[in-house]
Amino acid sequence: MPLTDEQRMAIRSIFENFLRQRIAKVRQLSIEDLNVNPFLIRLLAAQMGFQDTRSIVAWLVQQRLERGTVTAFGQAIQKVAKVFSEGTGVEGADLMKTKEGRHYYIQVKSGPNTIPKDMAARISQLLRSAQRRNQGSVALLGMTYGNERQVSSVIRQYMEVDWRIGREFWEFISDEPDCMDEIYVIAGEVGDTFETDEGYTLAEVVEQKLEALTSEFEAQYGATLNEVWENLLEKNS
Repeated sequence: MPLTDEQRMAIRSIFENFLRQRIAKVRQLSIEDLNVNPFLIRLLAAQMGFQDTRSIVAWLVQQRLERGTVTAFGQAIQKVAKVFSEGTGVEGADLMKTKEGRHYYIQVKSGPNTIPKDMAARISQLLRSAQRRNQGSVALLGMTYGNERQVSSVIRQYMEVDWRIGREFWEFISDEPDCMDEIYVIAGEVGDTFETDEGYTLAEVVEQKLEALTSEFEAQYGATLNEVWENLLEKNS
């Protein structure tokens, strides 16, 4: 059966909060947050086509936002998965799903290539420990997108519990074959319509912040590239 209105509203709220928090992070940024590495900037200047101070700042902001966005969305998609399951206080398991009287302890990862070898072994250990404490339960790794062909060799070799990925994962926790499609549609709807209370999109907030950060950058390092190359190392050594 399709998702309920309550489930749709919960998922929409999670995605809206994700964008809202991203915007708040952008607005809080200062030059000190951007990790101004003089060696890296100088090395990449010609390679990346830095033409002025704004292009340097735009690249720094992009790197910062990409790292934070991936981590934050991993947390958001875990919350979406919890809409269809129960929370758990068991170490190593993000959620628990009960099906036909059996408990499934599930560690949720956003995609098929996000687990290094040591983490795979640690997750397996924690999930097996949870499984032993509840006889008859099942330990699983759930990946929210991807397909079986994309599952990394690390997961195949070092995860000692079963796994579900992509469409199969969402159907398993929701009992709805089209669950993944519906979540995808909701993500698109939120992305197409979300604005701040002032009517700005995330891109517009980033653009506003770029103006402010470029002014900060120029106050420290100069307004021309020649000035930047003279001051960049001196002020970071």
